[in-house]
Amino acid sequence: MVNGDVSNSPVLEANANMVANNLLAGLKPPPDMTISQWAEEYRILSGSASSEPGRWSNARTPYLVEIMDELSPQSSATDVVFMKGSQIGGTEVLINTALYYIKHCPSPIGQFQTTEQTAKRFLKQRENPAFTAMGIDKLFYGDEMYLKEFPGGALITGWSNSPSNLRSMPIRIALCDEISEWAKDCGGQGDPCELVKRRTTNFPRKKRFWNSTPGIDGECNITEKFRLGDQRHYQVPCPHCGVLHKWLWSNIVWDRDAEGNHLPRTVRMRCPHCGKEYGEHYKTDLMAQGQWVAENQNGAYPSFHINALYSPLGWYSWENAVTDFLEAQGDVNKMKSFTNNILGEAWNIDGGMQVDQFGLMERCEDYDAEVPEGVLVLTAGVDTQDDRLEVEVVGWGVSYESWGIKNKILVGDPSQPAVWELLDNILKAGYMNANGERMYVAATLVDAGGHHTDDVYRFTAQREWRNVFASVGKAGIGRPIASRPRKTDKSSAVGASVVTVGVDTAKDQLFDWLTKERVCPGYCHFPRNEEYNDEFFAQITAEKRVKHYVRGNLVWGYKKTRERNEAIDKRVYARAAVDLIGVDVNKMAENGVKFLRNVSEPIMPANRGRRTISSGVSI
Repeated sequence: MVNGDVSNSPVLEANANMVANNLLAGLKPPPDMTISQWAEEYRILSGSASSEPGRWSNARTPYLVEIMDELSPQSSATDVVFMKGSQIGGTEVLINTALYYIKHCPSPIGQFQTTEQTAKRFLKQRENPAFTAMGIDKLFYGDEMYLKEFPGGALITGWSNSPSNLRSMPIRIALCDEISEWAKDCGGQGDPCELVKRRTTNFPRKKRFWNSTPGIDGECNITEKFRLGDQRHYQVPCPHCGVLHKWLWSNIVWDRDAEGNHLPRTVRMRCPHCGKEYGEHYKTDLMAQGQWVAENQNGAYPSFHINALYSPLGWYSWENAVTDFLEAQGDVNKMKSFTNNILGEAWNIDGGMQVDQFGLMERCEDYDAEVPEGVLVLTAGVDTQDDRLEVEVVGWGVSYESWGIKNKILVGDPSQPAVWELLDNILKAGYMNANGERMYVAATLVDAGGHHTDDVYRFTAQREWRNVFASVGKAGIGRPIASRPRKTDKSSAVGASVVTVGVDTAKDQLFDWLTKERVCPGYCHFPRNEEYNDEFFAQITAEKRVKHYVRGNLVWGYKKTRERNEAIDKRVYARAAVDLIGVDVNKMAENGVKFLRNVSEPIMPANRGRRTISSGVSI
C-alpha cells in the first residue's frame, strides 16, 4: 500500500469500506424472525453436504432451537457456548447463523476454524454447498476463498494459528468452531479466543458463538467457557413417570447372554427417578418434549451441553454408543475419544489415577473355582528384587475384565537357582477352572531391571518357547504396551530376547480399570484369601498420576506415594504379556475357546506366527 492506496489489497479494501458502516450495522433493528424460525422457513440442505438433503426441520434436532434463538438479534446474549458430542448438528448452527446474518442482518462476519486445512475443508465440504443450495452465493462480489463480500458486510474465514487472520478486521458476528483444538498461543500474540473477542469490541450488538467438542480437562477452551455460563442441559420426560431427566451414560443399560457376551442391541435408558427402562424408539417423541434447564443461574451467558445420545434416529444410535464403549475398553486413546466425542465431556487426565486402597479391599470375593468362569487366558508378571521374586498370575476375560489368580512372594537370592525353580513351578502349574479344565499360563514377562539382569536373561532364554521373556519398562505417553521381543547387546550373550513395556500406557489402563465400581469391561476382581492382603492393595494403589513441565511442555507421568509398589509392576507386566502373544480375548469369547494348552507343547508369540489356542481354533 502506497499513500493510502488500498486498491491492491482486497482485505484492506474491505476493511476500509466497512469501518464507516460498523456503527450503523450494529444498530440495525432486528428482523421479525429468529434464526430457528428462519431456518425452518427457508434453509435448504445441500445433497452434497448433508445425508438428509432438502428443507431444514427444527423437529429433527429440537435441542438446537434455543441455541439458534440465543444467537439471534432478538436475544441480549453476546456470547453463546455449545459444548457437545459428535453427530449433534453444531456445525449446522454455525452455518445457519452465517446465512441468516448475510441475508437479513448484513454485518462483518468472521468464522474461525482450527487450521487453514480445516478451514479449506469446511468451506469446500460444508458451507459453500449451503451457499449454493440457498442462492446466497449470488450476493457475493469480489468472492475469494477466505473473503466473501456482500451488500452491507463481508464474511471472513480465518484459523486459530494465524495472527493476521485474528486481528486484521473488526467483526460483529464471530463464529468459532472446534475451539478446544485451537492453538494455545497464536504466533506469540496470545490466546486466539481473546484475539477473536477483541475484534468484536466496536459493535454494540455483537455475537460470539463458541462451538466445540471438549478436549482435556484443564486445557480445554470449551469446557472452561461452558462452566462460566449458565450450564444448560437438555432434559426429556420419562415415558413412564413423566419426570424430566438428562440422558446420561450412567443410565444406559444392556444385557449379556449366558456366556457373558455383551448384547449392544438390547440397550435401554433407565429413568433415574422411577427406575423403569425404555428403548430408543421413544427418542423422537421425547426430544420434542424436551427443554433446556440451566444449572448455574448466575452464569455470565447462555452455555449449552449435550452428548451424542441425543443424536436423532438414523444418525448415531445408542447401540452404536455401546459398541464404541466396549471397543474402547483397554485403550486409553479410544476411551478419551469416546469421552470427548460421544459423552461430550472433557477427558480428566487425572481421572481414575488415584485409587482407593480400602475400597478395593472391600470388593474381594469368593471365586467359584481357582480360575473363575469368564477367564479365557492366564498371564503372569514377575518383579525382581535383591532378596526375592514376586509373581502374580492374572486371568483375562472379555474386554479385559480380569481376575487375580495367584500372588506369591518367593524369598531367596535371585543369583541362586533355588528361587527361580520356585518361580518355574508356579508358571508350569495348571490352574483348575469351574468346568474342571486345567488352564496354563500363556505368557510371562520378568522384570530385567535392577541388580539381577543377567540372572533374568539366563532364566528366560531357556523358556522363550513357553513365552517367558525378559522385560524392561519405558515411560512415556503413547508407547505400545508390549514391543516385539528383540535381542540387546547384553542379552544376546545368553540368547535372551527383551520385551519393552510401555509402562505409562499400561498404567493408564490399569488405574482406569481399578476405579470401576461395578462389573463391566475392564473391571478387576480379587479373591478373598491371604495372598491378596493389605500389603498387596497398598502396593497396587501406591502411585498417582502427576504432571510436570519439560522445556515448557506439559508432560504426564506416575509418582510413588509409598516406597513399595511391586503389585503395580506385576499387574503391568501381566497385562503386557497379553499383547505379547496377540491374544484377542473378545474373539476368543466369540469362538467359545480358552487357552488350555499345556506348557509341554511349544507356543509362540503372535509376531512369530499364528498359534492354536484350543480345540483347533486359530486366531
